[in-house]
Amino acid sequence: MGSLSRIFLLACALVFGSVTVAAAADFRFPPEPVTSVPSAIAIPDYSNLWYLRGDVGYSINEDPDISLSGTSFTGEEIDESWSIGAGFGYNFTDNIRGDLTLDHRFEMDVTGTNPLTSAQSAATLASTVGLANLYYDFQDREEFAPYLGAGIGWTYNEMDGQTGAATQDESFELALAAMAGFSYRLGGEWLFDAGYRFLYLGGAQTGSTATAGALSIDDIYAHELRIGFRYELQ
Repeated sequence: MGSLSRIFLLACALVFGSVTVAAAADFRFPPEPVTSVPSAIAIPDYSNLWYLRGDVGYSINEDPDISLSGTSFTGEEIDESWSIGAGFGYNFTDNIRGDLTLDHRFEMDVTGTNPLTSAQSAATLASTVGLANLYYDFQDREEFAPYLGAGIGWTYNEMDGQTGAATQDESFELALAAMAGFSYRLGGEWLFDAGYRFLYLGGAQTGSTATAGALSIDDIYAHELRIGFRYELQ
């Protein structure tokens, strides 16, 4: 019986050892707690937000409504003229930007005929235009980007009479603008800008004299073709 007891105890030990090893093999330590890592916060790119601009334009003016002492003229014309301007702006997003511009439209001749006397009157007109403009770029300005824009501001019109009323008069008038064009990145921070601008410049008039009334223009409309450059500041 002693041998059988030893054999039985050895068998039990072997069985118990097998169960213990199996249980140990199945045991898993609790997993480490998972710590959520917040996603990276995008840092805004504040470079190239501000820009400077310079432009040259050629103005084709619509025939104006000219009158003298209440008499409407015929054959009214305003000659074409050149303009030069500068400004600074800000890129609010990849597609929306705005700028403040100041342009000077060089002196142009204004003519018309008085139907009562058949006499032709002549004057010169020059304008300085300040505008606040807002644009929408249809691309992100990386290469070719068509755009539309609108502007509002003021114009300082100077009209000097050459016949009849021989004095100069100045006035501040409401100015409105609508723009369409495109920009093209030349490389780095330089962009070429070309477009069309429609301008409303209010009215203008000459000074009157003791012998002649003021020669006045009711509304001035201009169609401008413009080219220029924009430089984005770092």
